[in-house]
Amino acid sequence: MVDRGDDERERDGDSRAGRGRGQEREPGTPDRERPGAHRTREERDRNQRKEVREERKGDDRRLAPYSSEQRMMGLLSELGERNRIDFQREYSIRDEPNDWYVTHVDFAWPADRLVIEVYGGVHRERFFDPKGTRDQEDADRIADVKACGWRVLIVHDTELARTRWPATVVKVETFLDEGRGGFRS
Repeated sequence: MVDRGDDERERDGDSRAGRGRGQEREPGTPDRERPGAHRTREERDRNQRKEVREERKGDDRRLAPYSSEQRMMGLLSELGERNRIDFQREYSIRDEPNDWYVTHVDFAWPADRLVIEVYGGVHRERFFDPKGTRDQEDADRIADVKACGWRVLIVHDTELARTRWPATVVKVETFLDEGRGGFRS
């Protein structure tokens, strides 16, 4: 099994610290500056190396998905969604205007710019978070994905249990329908 933790927690540089928080933004612009803006050459080089490492890990996760991801694939199949036709697994999110790799996400609908992330025990169990920073790192990662213009739904593995399955099906179906403008293609 592949460990997702270390590289996901790795942050490239501190250049995001002084982003001008508190400044007013124009309507329709994201709350957060795009992740690749104002990066140094060294940061860009490090980001390219990270993208190569993460792509290899993504390949491994595509071949051997976690049990919660397998359950999500079953749910999506129940909704008529098809892997590699409607959605892609372990999709690479990039800040294209700034040529910057952001992260891989569990499930993506690139045409609609929709993402579903499945959070399992690594995201909730303190055993996997000895530094106590996982929540903030997850929040920063999701904020970066949203800053690139994607809508994100987080589904916890506990929501994929048999007793919660019907409500989760409705939650996912609603997210996909709303993201597609209220209709299925």
